Amino acid sequence: MSNHLKLNNIQELDDLKTLNIKDLNQLFKTGTCPKIESLNGSAKGMVIKPFWFQRLNLWRGKVFNLSPAGELTGLNRLVIGKIETQRYQFNAHIGKSLFSDQDVLIINHNLSANPNWVRRYHDEMVQIDTDLYLATSHYRIGKKLKFVSYFAFDFTKSK
Repeated sequence: MSNHLKLNNIQELDDLKTLNIKDLNQLFKTGTCPKIESLNGSAKGMVIKPFWFQRLNLWRGKVFNLSPAGELTGLNRLVIGKIETQRYQFNAHIGKSLFSDQDVLIINHNLSANPNWVRRYHDEMVQIDTDLYLATSHYRIGKKLKFVSYFAFDFTKSK
């Protein structure tokens, strides 16, 4: 299957597992900036790459809360054993990617309520289908951002 066909046949989270980093980079570039008002509620999430992080299966998504004033905040969904918990606050806004001229949703974890190691994450998200979103995560070390992972959300599924 050609790359073009592969990228156009993404309809659910599991479809993203078949893509390599080059394909994911291309898909991210062709994604569109999400509308903040469409991001409200619990979204099933999955780490796509790297594979070893995906296999840990600790991170399950995010819960987005849209205020009446249009501010977007939320928490990460984590599973410890068989118990799901919500931890590590974030806020989000539309802005220019730090890596291209693309408008993206920037997910900011640099909040005083979070431990220092969580505050170093910089996530950027685009929409790739009606309820499907692709995001990158980078970790700040000094003044540099190091790629950590690709992850994705599906707003049609909360579990």
